Amino acid sequence: MSKQTFLFSLSFRWLLVMAFEPLVWYCHPVANTAWTKVVDGAFGVYTSCAINSMVISISHLVLLGLCCYRIFLIKKNSKVHRFSLSSKCYSCILGLLAGCCTIEPLLRLLMGISIFNLNGETGLAPYEATSLIIEATAWCSVLIMIRLETKSYICEFRWYVRFGIVYVLLGNVVLLNLILPVKDLFRRLDSSRSSI
Repeated sequence: MSKQTFLFSLSFRWLLVMAFEPLVWYCHPVANTAWTKVVDGAFGVYTSCAINSMVISISHLVLLGLCCYRIFLIKKNSKVHRFSLSSKCYSCILGLLAGCCTIEPLLRLLMGISIFNLNGETGLAPYEATSLIIEATAWCSVLIMIRLETKSYICEFRWYVRFGIVYVLLGNVVLLNLILPVKDLFRRLDSSRSSI
C-alpha cells in the first residue's frame, strides 16, 4: 500500500466519521437494544429514529402546511365563498379533539416521556423532541383553523385537510405497528423502575 493510498484511506474514513457524527447525535443509536433484536427493520439501531423522522414528522409537516394554507384562505382570500355555521357543536367537538392532540406531545416533551427509549435512560433524543414540537405545532394549527371556521366557514380546501389528518393517522398506525412488538419490554422496564 502506497503512502498516497494510505492517506486517502485515512481522509476518507475521517470524512465518513464526520458525516455520520450529526446523525449519531440526532438519533442516539445504541447497539444491542430491542430495536436491533426484536424489531425486524432495515434501519437497525436507527429504526426508531427513521420511522419517527420520516413517517411521523413528515406527515405532521404535511398537515401543518395544509392547515396554514386553509387558514390563509379563511383570513386573507376574498374570492372564496363564506358561510356561517348553523350549529357550532360539531366544531366544538373537533376543537376538543384537536386540543387533546395538541396537549399530548407538549406534555410528553415537558415531562421527558419517551416511547422509543427501551434502555432505561431518561430524557428524549433530539429526533423525538423535534418530532414532538412538529406534532404540537401541527395540531395547534388544526385548533386555530377550527376556531376560525366557527366564525367564517369556507368549503375550499377542506378535503385536502381531511386527507392530511388521515395521512397523520396512517403515520400513527405505522408507529403503533413498530411499538407493538416491543410492548413486553415496556412492561419489564416499568417493573424494573418501580422496584428501584
